Amino acid sequence: MKRANLKANEIITLRDYPVYNEQILKIYFRVFQKGRGKVLPPCPVIPIKAGLPLINSKTTKAKKYNLMLIDFLRSNPKAKYFLIDGSHKTTAAALTHRKLPVIIFEKDEDFKGVKKMLDSGEILGWYKPKPTIKGSLDELANHHFGTNKFMTAGEKAIKMVKERILPEYMVKYFKSKRIKYIT
Repeated sequence: MKRANLKANEIITLRDYPVYNEQILKIYFRVFQKGRGKVLPPCPVIPIKAGLPLINSKTTKAKKYNLMLIDFLRSNPKAKYFLIDGSHKTTAAALTHRKLPVIIFEKDEDFKGVKKMLDSGEILGWYKPKPTIKGSLDELANHHFGTNKFMTAGEKAIKMVKERILPEYMVKYFKSKRIKYIT
């Protein structure tokens, strides 16, 4: 496992649109706005090269989902990671044009210390981590199954700004800055 700072367009976000808790988003927004995002626990991600969260079923719905994911990846070549947890942080980082601190799980051995990291607060949120890449990809597939659209964290932020489902100060801040890490 390794740590990195990723651009918003490199991360395929979770399906929660818009984010569930505006108060948490506001906190993370201020942290990133002040350039302090590195103090937050990193978000866990899995690289696309480790596998895809495809549905193993022959149903029409499963085939449609799998095709939609593959098409998304073809049309978004910069998207290299699947977010496992941290939708509010990725959205806040994107809205403030900052990179997001992540921890990259590339192989099964990387999962050995996850429980300890969760217990110590080194990473947050990830409630029931699967101890393997395949298990995590299966969990992601179940999470995303039924989605109408995949998005990068940058696309999600842009959509939230366009639809004005954010506090006005976030929209103004986003629009006032030169886009560095969104696209």
